[in-house]
Amino acid sequence: MDLSVCPRSYLITLFLFLFHSETESFPFVKMSSKRQAYRIWDIYQKTFYLRNNQLVAGYLQGSNTNLEEKIDLVSIEPDSVLLGIHDGRLGLACVKTGGTPKLQLEAVNITDLDKNQQESKRFTFIKSENDSICRFESAACPGWFLCTQTESDRPVGLSNTQANTITRFYFQRE
Repeated sequence: MDLSVCPRSYLITLFLFLFHSETESFPFVKMSSKRQAYRIWDIYQKTFYLRNNQLVAGYLQGSNTNLEEKIDLVSIEPDSVLLGIHDGRLGLACVKTGGTPKLQLEAVNITDLDKNQQESKRFTFIKSENDSICRFESAACPGWFLCTQTESDRPVGLSNTQANTITRFYFQRE
């Protein structure tokens, strides 16, 4: 077949056929900046709550169960998410303090963060799932994961090790 007389549409079809898997994997449409609320708890059943303006993980029982914080999530790419609490008005940010990444809450609207990629990087987490368990790796500090401590009522933080920290969570849409 002489390609010089082949119509352009045939070439495009041939290209898409040959490179089907590559073209299928690229997201051409930006993800929605719609915020969705989720319940989160670590694999030892500790839930998140706010104590003295700090996000903490512990065992809430009885009347204290209403203290549980829901995690607000905005998908910005298939596996990249922005996380926050209080209807997305407090964002979970990864910041370096003395060279060590720390998790802190910042007063921002996470639904507005996807408009500025540089600004949103410290709020972005790569969500990975294995069965029903999720992990959240900081995009700003690769290798550092959202974590809880093995002890109850300790701050939620970031860790690059499995020693004395828990980096696996159950994550359920509200």
